[in-house]
Amino acid sequence: MFSFNRYVCTVLLLVVLFAVMGVRSAMAHEGRNVGDYNFIVGFINEPAIEGMINGVSLRLTSLKEEEPHDHNAHMKMSGSESGEIDLVSHGGVFVSELRGDGVFEFKFDHDFEDLTVPFHAHPIETQGSIMISHDNPAVDLIVIKIHSTGFEPAKVMIRPDTTIRFENHIGDPTVIMSGQLSDIEQISDEPIHSSAVEGIDTLQVEVTHIASGVSQLMSLKESFGIPGQYEAGFIPTSPGPYRFRFVGHIKGQAVNEIFESGNNTFDEVKSAKEIQFPLQLSAQRETENAARGALETANEAREDAANVASSASTGILLGAIALILGVVALSLAVLAFQRSGRKA
Repeated sequence: MFSFNRYVCTVLLLVVLFAVMGVRSAMAHEGRNVGDYNFIVGFINEPAIEGMINGVSLRLTSLKEEEPHDHNAHMKMSGSESGEIDLVSHGGVFVSELRGDGVFEFKFDHDFEDLTVPFHAHPIETQGSIMISHDNPAVDLIVIKIHSTGFEPAKVMIRPDTTIRFENHIGDPTVIMSGQLSDIEQISDEPIHSSAVEGIDTLQVEVTHIASGVSQLMSLKESFGIPGQYEAGFIPTSPGPYRFRFVGHIKGQAVNEIFESGNNTFDEVKSAKEIQFPLQLSAQRETENAARGALETANEAREDAANVASSASTGILLGAIALILGVVALSLAVLAFQRSGRKA
């Protein structure tokens, strides 16, 4: 009981710590194009820890171009009529899903002058940056190679009207996108304009703990102040892989898309023991399983004892009946003997 109370206190303290610090890390998410939209999916807080408040995170952006231009069909350009550019959000400037040997190009025009555009890729979780200025060397094309260990080069300095080509050398599909590696809350009073899809209330997510097969359909709610960010909060109570299935529709487009946690996608839920120090406490599920096992063992022992007692009672009853029958038989034998003696 004492250990269980300490476990509960530890979980509550960690939850409060996460709430105070506002932890919203995005260490591992999976990006994928779904029809006219791009989904970036993972847990809200990663690494995801058993027993700690968390949930499904969905970053939703549109692949449709408002105005035709020369950029790749998988790329999205953000900006308002005043030329404001979203450098913070995932995919606020560009995003593309590359095959194992895929290539993606983006040309930075004069709207990006004197800006630094951060970028990163999933699942390698490495960040780079592109600095645009007239003071930088004049080149027409710069190639950035994507390796499993990072970008080559990770930082480039270009002039406006320079094209950046991203080449995938990992051998597996990857998603390259602009924006910070970790989600950053918007602190400006002015809204950020991007291709983020807002106001969607026709999409749900079915969360499944794969090992047990237990599923639950949850509603997605749009995060305040983060355009295109949707979440469904819950507390994962068992470690291991999870499956997120998004169902519904987005502006008339039907959606039925599955994302599963794993080494090349987003984090699996880890046991709380991995972050406990200095003592590792039993998880509530382990305590409940142990108690359930002990109860089942006790019930089985009680049933066995009852069976033994029943067998013993039956044996005693049969013995008593046999004794009575023996006495009756003996009496009859004595009576028969006496009668035979009289006749003699």
